Amino acid sequence: MYVRKTSCLLIALLLLVGSLVFATGAQEATAATPVVGGGRLSVYSTVYDDEYNMIMDAFTAKYGVKIDLVQGGAGELKTRIKAEAANPQGDVMFGGLLYSDYLNMGDNFETYIAANDKNLPAMFRNTTGKLTWNTTQIVNLLVNRELAKKLGVEIKGYKDLLNPVLKGKIVSADPSASSSAWRQLSTMLVVMGGGDYESDAAWNYIESLVQNLNGIMTSSSSAVYKGVFNGEYVVALTYEAPCVTYIEEGFGDKVEIVYPVEGTTNSPFASAIIKGAKNMDNAKLFMDFIVSDQAQKLYAGSTARHANTNIPTTNAVLTPIGQIKVVPENLEYIAKNQRAILDRFAKIWAKYN
Repeated sequence: MYVRKTSCLLIALLLLVGSLVFATGAQEATAATPVVGGGRLSVYSTVYDDEYNMIMDAFTAKYGVKIDLVQGGAGELKTRIKAEAANPQGDVMFGGLLYSDYLNMGDNFETYIAANDKNLPAMFRNTTGKLTWNTTQIVNLLVNRELAKKLGVEIKGYKDLLNPVLKGKIVSADPSASSSAWRQLSTMLVVMGGGDYESDAAWNYIESLVQNLNGIMTSSSSAVYKGVFNGEYVVALTYEAPCVTYIEEGFGDKVEIVYPVEGTTNSPFASAIIKGAKNMDNAKLFMDFIVSDQAQKLYAGSTARHANTNIPTTNAVLTPIGQIKVVPENLEYIAKNQRAILDRFAKIWAKYN
């Protein structure tokens, strides 16, 4: 009888200790981001190769997740997400998302706030519930030095692109299919319109530029900067990160980054979880990771500008933001009027092509 009571007391004590340990562990688990890991993650990515490899190598090394990659332009991937809404094939869209995408297709993305979102600067926190801002992006020109020299042209800004000598030697992506090309279009409108997106000056510039493009337009962002690097075109309407990579790799004698003297813009870019993602836990883990201090420090040392500006930039070849003429944007206007702007551009394009 005595032995049985002792055994019962011992068992009760062990259960009590176990429950306390479990409760403590549960509190710790809820206080931190759950580590899921393993399994798979289907990624729809618009980012350039170096950024993709940098982030994915670190993410997969940390969590052991197998990645299924679909790469494409922002427009192409957003169209795909909408078409697959009834049976989602992707889990996350990595990059390429703007505030306008929240207005136009917010229902296609899951509501989720990343664990480290509260530590981002206020302007880059996820106030929509859908978009996780992980980078910012400057648009610029990329010039092939040798070809420009042969033509005897100096390209310092947007006005220089109207030089008749450059007709058919400028490359741009389609703004309806490429997020960077859309940003170039909205940037040119605000810069050349003196802050007025609807001004005659802004749209007269776009019409003149379309004529000088002479029908050259690609469906993807990467074909633009690669085309200039490979000597197919003299100048590209592109974005900063892949161009800085060329400089970092020692090709500064071959290509030149030009921040237009008239001004440029620096806008946040986001990633998001696709509604109904089949690998939801890993999708949330990925959102947590891209704004974690670990990932943002990787960005800080890379050619991509990071959203968490509380972490200092450590890439010596990246031009300090203070040395670039940055023009303020009206992000709400751009978001609400994107369709109208694209339609107007399409009509101008059709007029000359």
